[in-house]
Amino acid sequence: MKADKSIDCTGLFCPMPIVRTKQEMTGMKPGEVLEIVADDPGFADDLPAWCGLTGEKFIEIKEEGPLFTGYVEKK
Repeated sequence: MKADKSIDCTGLFCPMPIVRTKQEMTGMKPGEVLEIVADDPGFADDLPAWCGLTGEKFIEIKEEGPLFTGYVEKK
């Protein structure tokens, strides 16, 4: 997956990975993809739920060991 921007939210716990995602998405253009790396286990459920509430397009979450990498497209 090619992302236009990437943020590192490792070490942050709920709700901060979503707060940082929201902040970053605000400055993005429609169609751009944001990559978010987090180690909070709740992030895997929180990101798709947040996208459902905001209308941003949830693409996927990959789990690699203790890290979760999520991808969201700006609507």
